Formats: sequence, C-alpha cells, structure tokens
Amino acid sequence: MTTEEIYKTCKLLHATHYLPIACFEKDDAPERLFCSYAGYGTVFSAMAKKAMEDETVSLVSGRAGLYGVIRVPPNGLLIVTGPFVNRHIDDELLDILLHDYQIAWEEREALKQFLLSLPRHSLNRFLNFLALLHYLFNREELSVTDYFRNAFPALQSEIGAKHSEEILKEADFSHGTYGFERQLLSYVSAGDVAGIHAFFDSVARSTPMTEGKVADDTLRQSKNIFIGFIALVGKVGAIRGNLDIEQTYQLIDLYTQECERCISVSQVNQLRYSAIMDFTHRVAEQKHPEAYSDEVYKALQFIKTHTNQQISVPDVLEHVKKSRSTFMEQFKKETGETIGRYIMKAKLQEAKLLLAYSNRSLPAISNFLFFSSQSHFQNLFKKEFGITPLEYRRKHYKE
Repeated sequence: MTTEEIYKTCKLLHATHYLPIACFEKDDAPERLFCSYAGYGTVFSAMAKKAMEDETVSLVSGRAGLYGVIRVPPNGLLIVTGPFVNRHIDDELLDILLHDYQIAWEEREALKQFLLSLPRHSLNRFLNFLALLHYLFNREELSVTDYFRNAFPALQSEIGAKHSEEILKEADFSHGTYGFERQLLSYVSAGDVAGIHAFFDSVARSTPMTEGKVADDTLRQSKNIFIGFIALVGKVGAIRGNLDIEQTYQLIDLYTQECERCISVSQVNQLRYSAIMDFTHRVAEQKHPEAYSDEVYKALQFIKTHTNQQISVPDVLEHVKKSRSTFMEQFKKETGETIGRYIMKAKLQEAKLLLAYSNRSLPAISNFLFFSSQSHFQNLFKKEFGITPLEYRRKHYKE
C-alpha cells in the first residue's frame, strides 16, 4: 500500500469509526490530520513524540485518555489515533489541555464540543480498532492482548486491574468487530461468494457485532453503523477487489438511501446482509472469466461501468482498439450477444437496481441511463423481464 493510499484509508476510517487519526513521517508535526477539530493537532504531536521515544510501545497516555500507535515501517509512517476517553470531561480537564498543549483560550468551547463528540467505545473496542489498522497497513494480525502488553508498563496499571482482566481473558476475539471486519473484507475483495455465505451462517448471523454508541436512539444507532460499515465494505473491500470506483460509490449512495428508509433495526440488519452479498457478487462477476478473451472482457467491463453514459458500439470498439469486422463476430461468439444488445441489457440491469434501491422517478432513471424516452425504457424493460418498471418497483422497493 502506498503512502497516499494509507492516507486515503485513514480518512475513510475516520469517517466510518469517528476516531481522529494523525499521520506522521519524519518528525512530530502531523503530515495528515483527520480530525473534526484542527486545534487538536498539538495534542497528537505530543503523543507522537512520546511514541518516538520508545519504539516498542503501541499505547500512550494523554490528559484526555489513551492513544493508539501504529507503525508502518515500509512507508516510514507513524499513525496515532484516539483518544479513548477514560475520564470525565470537565472544566479542570479543559484547563489542563489548554495549558499543556498551548491551545488558545478562545478555543475552549470548540475543544469541549470536540471531546464530547468522540465515540464512547469500550477499551476492548478501541484495541480492536487498533488491531484493524495494524492489519490493514502491515498485513499482520495482532490481538488486543498484543496491544495491551506493548503499552508503557506504567500505563497498564493506569488502565486498571478490572480492564486488564477483561482484556487478557479475551483469548478469541475473532467474533468481535475487528475480526468481523477483517474476515468480511477479505471475502468481499476476493469475490468469494461461497466463503461469505459460510461466514454469515457460522459467525455473523449468530454473533452480533458490538459497536460504540454513536446515537441515543437504537434505530438511529443501527443506521449510523450501517452507513459507516457499508462505506468500508465498498471502499476498502470492493475497490480492493477491483470493482469500478464510480460503480462502488453509486452503490454506497443507493444503499445509504435505502437504509434511511428502514423503520426497524431488523430491516437495517437484513439490508446490511443484502448489501454485503451484492458487493461480493459484483466483485466475483468482474473477475476475469476463462471463457472470455482479454479483449472481450475489457469490452464487458467498459460497458458495465458506463451504463449511465450514452455509449454505442463505436465507443466500445474504440476502447478495445479493435476493428468492427473482426471484433463484432468475436464478441458474439464469446458472449452469445451482440455488442448493442449487451449494452441495452447492462442498462436494464442497472435500472432494476435503481428501481429497488433509490427513490428516483421513472423519467429520472430513463434519463440517467440515456434511454431515448421513458416509453422506450418501459417497453424494453417489460420485454426483457416480463414486468413493467413500476410493477417491479412496487414488488421490490421498501418504503
């Protein structure tokens, strides 16, 4: 993973897990800071300086709580995330932070609101998050016990005996959020449909994920978790599996809209399962099948990723750099369809997705997919699927 890719992943993780992340290169000035309050950069610099003084530590203690440290040697990066807030946010703490980290007095209220907005994770959840970051950037699996044991010796006693026992007793955390995410993302990026089916049957459906509190309302909590989680599945899992970036973002948007229409936690949970399976299927489908030559596969991918553009047979021929006389016959022989027919079918398949998972009107869908008219779109849809677009939406769209 390149340094820029690490930065992009950190930005995504901050957006989905709500914990600030700072990236350092040669000194204790952050190269990148993903944090809703820019003034907190001086605190991260102090934590990075602590970590640089002892290259063996993976947890450092600050005034507001604990910070995790992830080192990425190939890129020369030091990543600091946190804090895990382990004390009450009061006037005394704010005064200490303003003084110790040279934050302007005028920033007091902004600092307070920032600290209050941080997710209240359990310590175990925080350590799982650190383990996830370490795995993503170093491809090495660490347990929460590894992170706990690599803290400053004095820090272990600071955490307290109660927390220590809870962490060190956790011999198997593969069913926790970190294990869930790591395993699931690997199945999605590989397009392993059979594997993810077995995973859900044996793990995911029987063991619920535990998450930090991100909303007071239970349904809102489930929706917030879904929105962050499906972004992670798409941007880290599916894109890593070479699913088209634009298509991935469209799917994330569509599933986010569908999530907001859910009226119960069970609906959100079912949607999560459906969305994950959809991403995995799509990654599997775009894997290079042995039945297709490189040229035909390239043409198929071009068509599937340009359904919302006015593409034609000449556009496909230009993309694969082939002449009409030779490639048209080759495409029909390998796919059983003409190029024009395949373009139309790809657009209709995309229309089914938009009908089921978006609230776009029929005219809007017709225009988005560049059908010549709404009536033309409706006629083609019914001829292909034996049902009108409106009937399909009534059957598959959930209010």
